Order: sequence, then structure tokens, then C-alpha cells
Amino acid sequence: MDTVTADSNFQWSYSRLHGFETCPRKFHETQILKRWPEERSAMLDWGDEVHLALAAALKNNTPLPLKFQLFEHWLDKVRRTPGEMLIEDDARWACTRAFRPTPWFAPNVWLRSIADVAKIDGDLALIVDWKSGKSANVDPIQMTLASLMAMVQFPRLQLVRGDFVWLQEDRQTTQILYRRDAADHWAELLPRVERFRAAVEQENFPPTPNYLCGRHCSVLSCDHNGRTGK
Repeated sequence: MDTVTADSNFQWSYSRLHGFETCPRKFHETQILKRWPEERSAMLDWGDEVHLALAAALKNNTPLPLKFQLFEHWLDKVRRTPGEMLIEDDARWACTRAFRPTPWFAPNVWLRSIADVAKIDGDLALIVDWKSGKSANVDPIQMTLASLMAMVQFPRLQLVRGDFVWLQEDRQTTQILYRRDAADHWAELLPRVERFRAAVEQENFPPTPNYLCGRHCSVLSCDHNGRTGK
């Protein structure tokens, strides 16, 4: 039941919050009403393929396919990191509005988050997010949220290191989050979530014109869409 509906059943994730904040109208049309399918691109297809290959190589402890072997050193780095390794489905975390862990499809789910890879080692954790895009477009809130969710799931954690690995740039960017700062991070994030919740409750999704309108928005019925000839 991965939907955003009435306030009593409000559920969110980083991707949904990001989509809403980018353009409420597009989020409503594509994610709730589903009137306009999200368009695919060669870059998205490549990203899905490389994510599947990286996950399979880690799960099976096997080398990457030849076309992706230039990324093998990133897998070696993960393997060398101490701790229990959790990959994708094993790192699907959900919590209630009271910040308590809950099953992924439980009726009381408030927030969901998935990590590409996590290593849990006592009171320390590593979270890795494979990125197929450009580091210039990084949103640190994505990793902050993943780190906060790891602390919800594993109460012993005191420090989470989050690595965005930018595959096409062959580099990583790192965030460190301490449990002592978790409450402050939540306090910064929750007003944004509340605006999202209020919009859903009030069914208020005005368009937000931005750089995507010209050529990259799938909502052709919007007056700001640059591909409609309006």
C-alpha cells in the first residue's frame, strides 16, 4: 500500500517528498492520479542495470560483468568494511510517526527508506548509495534521512557514515551523522513533511515552474509544459 492518501494514512519517502517539493502539480498528476507515466531515458535504464549488477555481485560475492568491472573497486571497499552487510531488500526500513520500526507494509507505516547497501558493526554503520547521475545534483537530505532511519532500526547505532558513490565520476561524497544530532535533523526536516501532509489533506497541488518544464516534464496538460506548443 505504497500510496499517499488521507491524513490518517499519510505515508512518505524521500523520493515522494522530493517529487512534491520539485513540483506539487507534477507529483499529483504522476504519483497520485497516475495520469502521466514517468518517461524513461537511456540514463535511467543504465542506472537500473548497474544497480542490479552491483547488488547481485555483492549478494553472490562474485565479480561484476565485464561492462561494469571498472566499478569493482567500490565493491571491494564495501566488502572490506567490517559489519553485517544488508543489501537492498534487506535494507528496506519503515517506521511509524512515533519513530518506531514497523514492517514495510504495516498499516501504521509513516515513512519508508531503502539503502542500496548497509554495513552494521555494533554502534557504527555504513550506508552506500550508488549514484548514476552527477554529483552537482546531490541532495544531502537523502542520505541524512537514510542515516536517521538506520538509527531508528538499530538503536545501538551512535554514528552512521553515508557514502554517495558517483559511478560515472568515479568518486564519492561522504556525510557523517551522530545520534546526538538526530533530533536536530528531524526538527529541520519535519516542517517540510508537514507541508507535504497538508497539501495531501487539502488536495492542494499548484504547479511550480522550474527548469524541468521546458523539455523534461511528462505532464503535458500543464500550462507551463514547454512541449505542448502553448
